[in-house]
Amino acid sequence: MNIDIILPFKEIFSHNKASAVSLTVKNSMEYSKFNSVIKVYGQFIEDPFSEKHFTGIKINKLLNFGKNVSVFKKYLILNSNNNKEKIIEFHNRPYVFNLALKKINNKPITLHFHNDPTLMKGSKSIKERVNIIKKAAAVYFVSNFIKNRFLEGINSEFDNLHVLPNGIQRRLNFMPNKKKEIIFIGRLVPEKGSHLFVQSIKKIVKEYPDWKFKIVGTAKAGQNKLVSNYERTVVNEFKSLGDNTYYYGFIPNTEVQEILRSASILVIPSLWDDPFPLTALEGLSNGTAIIASNRGGLTEMLKDKGLLLDNINEKNLKNSIHNLILNADLLKQYQNKSWVKYKYNQTTISIFQDKIRNQIFNSYYK
Repeated sequence: MNIDIILPFKEIFSHNKASAVSLTVKNSMEYSKFNSVIKVYGQFIEDPFSEKHFTGIKINKLLNFGKNVSVFKKYLILNSNNNKEKIIEFHNRPYVFNLALKKINNKPITLHFHNDPTLMKGSKSIKERVNIIKKAAAVYFVSNFIKNRFLEGINSEFDNLHVLPNGIQRRLNFMPNKKKEIIFIGRLVPEKGSHLFVQSIKKIVKEYPDWKFKIVGTAKAGQNKLVSNYERTVVNEFKSLGDNTYYYGFIPNTEVQEILRSASILVIPSLWDDPFPLTALEGLSNGTAIIASNRGGLTEMLKDKGLLLDNINEKNLKNSIHNLILNADLLKQYQNKSWVKYKYNQTTISIFQDKIRNQIFNSYYK
């Protein structure tokens, strides 16, 4: 068996600039029993996660069909004489998947949805989604929420649709020691709610100078500067709150994990239906008490694990943070909820995915 994975062009498959899809693919590949036969194709970079497993594609702007389509066309050229039995996996670009169906006739093709299918080119309509179901060897969804969105208006049952959550391998044997630290991690865009976090802690920062408040992120993965007015406003206001505020910008995922190990509280104030954010998984894997919006994939991920807020706003977020600071026993209770019965180890998820891959391969080639 061989497995080719085609990333969206915007994904940067490297330690220093990877965002959610790249990290998910990297984590999955690392623990897959098919690791040695997996090849990832995406935007050319100098320092990929793995030179052995990655083929970087440079786009010729003079012949640009659109960056994602150009990556796929170059992939076809690179594999024009490759007759190996393989599975081809597309991530988050249904319109490129649809193009692949027309160009590739003799190999099974799968599609992974990391975001709402009803908002994506190539899967917005019921007709498009039914066509994907009929022609895909498998369709994966990072959460039941995303799967249910995909099936809106579709009443039939299908056996090639799979919920495959993101995974993070917990490497700790014991819950790490926690410090008086509260953190927001994520893209600095309105829908992620970083401004809400800042507004909610204005008075708390001053009332509790022995606590540290931290923000990690920029508007875009790998971005080193604050580009948008929104970013600058959020960060400047945050820094002005007191000497116990710390802004890190965008940092590699390994450093994010280190910060989370000591953090007591992780705040995820999403103002949109976040599909299945890695930030929440990182919080769970490090035993951090989590306060989050009760919507999207966060609901199923953090049910009985975190403090979920309906209709999140400055007031209820402030009260929730304040309550955990004041009540050490309650804080410890939510940290324990986060820590126990962790079910998103990448080993477990990769075993499930590899089982599906085996079934696909055997049905197509044997």
